[in-house]
Amino acid sequence: PMIPVALYGIDVDMCERFYEEMSSMLSDAYEDRRYIEALYTIDSKSSVEHIRVSDEWAQRSPYAWPEDVVNEVEMVLRTVVYPDVSLLEHLLTLDDVDAQRVSEWMHFSTNTFPIYSQKACETLTKMGLETPYLPGDIASYGLYVSRIEGLKLHAPATGLPEIGLPRSRMLQLGLERFE
Repeated sequence: PMIPVALYGIDVDMCERFYEEMSSMLSDAYEDRRYIEALYTIDSKSSVEHIRVSDEWAQRSPYAWPEDVVNEVEMVLRTVVYPDVSLLEHLLTLDDVDAQRVSEWMHFSTNTFPIYSQKACETLTKMGLETPYLPGDIASYGLYVSRIEGLKLHAPATGLPEIGLPRSRMLQLGLERFE
């Protein structure tokens, strides 16, 4: 299959080995109760509820924003359409909010946005895909999103195990564990 643009320059052998080892790397992933419970407690449409669940999962202090800020954040989260992250940039102006935290919100809110991860970025870079981890820069997260999407598109039929986790989560964990 043709390589997606987001994966141009990838070490093809390393990439094949990544998919081959995916099942064994993720053999215990469905045992992560905290993650799975957080994922399934999200049933409401309220983005603020998603943020609460996400921050709790990531063991972050809960936000304390005035109502107008809450409304603004909610509007942004509702307006963002995968895979475009540009609207999220505005959220980085909030105290203690960086691209990593926003990615967690978006992940629990949508299941499609991947959680931004330094280790995953390092592995992508080792695979020949320069992917800097810059939590202060939403464009870097955007690049990471496109790399993960490329890996989703390029995955062989047997590449991503059927373990009931979002593919974005499996790829993030796979990249973190891949040697």
